[in-house]
Amino acid sequence: MDITECKLYSLIYQSMATIIYMFTLSTCVCAQTFQGTPKSNATFIENTGFTIGYSDQRMNPLWVAYKVFPVDDPVSGKRPSKFKVDRRTEARISHNDYTHSGYDRGHMAPNYAIATRYGREAQLQTFLMSNICPQTPKLNRQIWKRLEMRIAKVMDEVWVVTGPIFDDDIEKLASGVEIPDAFYKIIADNSPSFKAYIIPQDVAGSEKIEQFVVSVDSIESVTHIDFFWELDDVLEDSLERIR
Repeated sequence: MDITECKLYSLIYQSMATIIYMFTLSTCVCAQTFQGTPKSNATFIENTGFTIGYSDQRMNPLWVAYKVFPVDDPVSGKRPSKFKVDRRTEARISHNDYTHSGYDRGHMAPNYAIATRYGREAQLQTFLMSNICPQTPKLNRQIWKRLEMRIAKVMDEVWVVTGPIFDDDIEKLASGVEIPDAFYKIIADNSPSFKAYIIPQDVAGSEKIEQFVVSVDSIESVTHIDFFWELDDVLEDSLERIR
């Protein structure tokens, strides 16, 4: 085999490896999203059991998608003592960037739901700072947690996409992390049907979850993210208007 043939085979091998990698990445992302990966100006970060669309500018995830399904014997490992920098991001937000800020490190892909479906490695990945947004304690520890646990313990097979909402009045932590004004969560099933929520930061925490029900359209209008775009247009428009 001469040098020209070696170079040709090397190029073919590299091309095939790239195609296989992109197919594998696409397959992993699609497994955690329903009817299309959300369209936004975000960087994809793939984890075990969940996918992130991350904004280095806002230093927050814009959306996080994951799938939940019934399990017979849910097992969740011990929480790590600290959150870790995700070095796949340019922002490189750390645990200490939230310290003494008055805000919790709020999971988007939840610790319990991911741990009990996808295992220990996936659970630890939920403690990467790319999965975290600033949340008030009353939101994070009360109503947001109740909604997460309802999804994890009560619902059958569903796909979830969740993330922050920002308005034009920008506020930041001292570290530069932008503070969301509210959070959304959309739950989809195979029928298909959607249940969507917008919950503001300033909740008391004891409110009924149902008072925050909204349409998917209303979430798209404030986030500028296009969800479920692979659905038939007529069906998508109809379903996304429903509260």
